[in-house]
Amino acid sequence: MLRVSRPAIRRGFREPIPPLNFGFGQRYIVVNIPAAFAEAVENDVVVRRYRVIVGKTEKPSPTLTAQITSVVLNPTWTVPSSIAKTEISAHMRKDPTYLSRMHMEVLDAHDNPIDPHSVDWSGTHTPNFTVRQHNGTFNALGAVKIDMRNAYSVYMHDTNQRNLFSDDYRFDSHGCSRVDNVRDLAAWLLKDQPKWSRAAIDAEIASGQHLEVAMAKKVPVAWIYLTAWMAKDQTVQFRNDVYNQDEQLLEATAEEAAFFSNAGSHPLTAHMHVTQ
Repeated sequence: MLRVSRPAIRRGFREPIPPLNFGFGQRYIVVNIPAAFAEAVENDVVVRRYRVIVGKTEKPSPTLTAQITSVVLNPTWTVPSSIAKTEISAHMRKDPTYLSRMHMEVLDAHDNPIDPHSVDWSGTHTPNFTVRQHNGTFNALGAVKIDMRNAYSVYMHDTNQRNLFSDDYRFDSHGCSRVDNVRDLAAWLLKDQPKWSRAAIDAEIASGQHLEVAMAKKVPVAWIYLTAWMAKDQTVQFRNDVYNQDEQLLEATAEEAAFFSNAGSHPLTAHMHVTQ
């Protein structure tokens, strides 16, 4: 079992995050956020490694464990309400043709199309509508989406900005993980389903049809925050603490030590044995 524990800042307060319990299984995927890499592991051997683009410092990717439930080919993109309220609204205020140019539509609560000109794009209210981008080469999710149910509504996906994978600094998303060569990863995920060879995946994408392929057997995935580790050859690897979580951990540890130190000398607890 993989156990990762760290503190986090939420609404201005430091709260402990419980350990992530992760059953490795025969096949699984690990995304190490500070390293900006994803690894596909099979029988305790890393068989695939991919560059990924993860969350910006102001929109960090979460640590989590989940199960991959499906591979979506030619996905549509339902724009998160936070992006619709800020970025999409700002574009529409400047350019009323933005949605049509980006192949996007506005839907009501029942998924019925509505006129974009009837929407309040002032950005002062929480959107009571949904913005969805059609599938295609222009789609922000690219040609593949890897679905994984989780409390953060994040997932792994392709991108139409593949040039970003050549950058050493790959912290540029809104929290999801964009994967380089994601079709290769999709083929590995679906390898137990003979119908979905890499050639079949490429052919289905070329058809332009939206299709969700359910996983016959779910594959575990863990997004972790690891800034230092030892490689198989015993070389110690270090990565930048991009989200300042190591610093938070050190501060929390110091505060905890100070608390127990003060508690041990307090008159009300002097007769008690205080342990950490």
